[in-house]
Amino acid sequence: MAENARRLDLRPLRSDAGVLLLVLLLLVDVMVLVLHLTYTLFGVPGGMHFDLGVDRSYGEFLLYIKFGWVAVLGFVLARRRGAAIFAVIGVVSLVVLLEDALILHERIGWALNPVILDAVPGLAGLGILSVQIGELAWLGALAAGIGIAFLLAFRRTQPDDRRDALSIAVFFVLLGFFAVGVDTVHSLFSLGSAGDIVFTLLEDGGEILALTPAVALIFALVLSAAEEDQTSITTSSTDLSERRPRQRA
Repeated sequence: MAENARRLDLRPLRSDAGVLLLVLLLLVDVMVLVLHLTYTLFGVPGGMHFDLGVDRSYGEFLLYIKFGWVAVLGFVLARRRGAAIFAVIGVVSLVVLLEDALILHERIGWALNPVILDAVPGLAGLGILSVQIGELAWLGALAAGIGIAFLLAFRRTQPDDRRDALSIAVFFVLLGFFAVGVDTVHSLFSLGSAGDIVFTLLEDGGEILALTPAVALIFALVLSAAEEDQTSITTSSTDLSERRPRQRA
């Protein structure tokens, strides 16, 4: 009964494959964050792409790789389990990757900003935050679309698949907290200030770290599904062999 009531299940992260990938990815994550700090504080190693706060940084590409892995693994898991919810997770990961890589939130945000401020002049009183109104509106609409697609697929999903899908999705929600919530607070600080340095690490570092467990979890689930399929095939072959009539000597 307690097993059926469980809403999240992170136990696959404790499997051999889950632990190994989680540790390896975290080592890379920590290395990227340390290199960002040494570059920001001491100027070494050379190269602006070590700075997490710039576009096309090494940390940003690391995040894109993780989104790509989740997308591919989501499609594979959907096929092995026959559950569309994992394909939705794959599509969501791919959409977020493309949205960020093409900088759509900034481009669309800047286009929407004057329209929204003209329609609701009172928002201009928010100061520096008024510059982000369009971007927040776009991200809110995107989040609503993703949420609706997830819920529609979620309603038609079996309990075990629901639990695993929610376990993956919770890390995307955590990533969204850093990408939107922490980013909004970050915008209050001037470039190069102490607050900017701290919140760059919190925002971009938080995004990188938040997605790591999702990658390891979905990878462990794919391996588990593959092992179950192999076991099922082996069992079926054994049963078939036992049912065949024996040849007389």
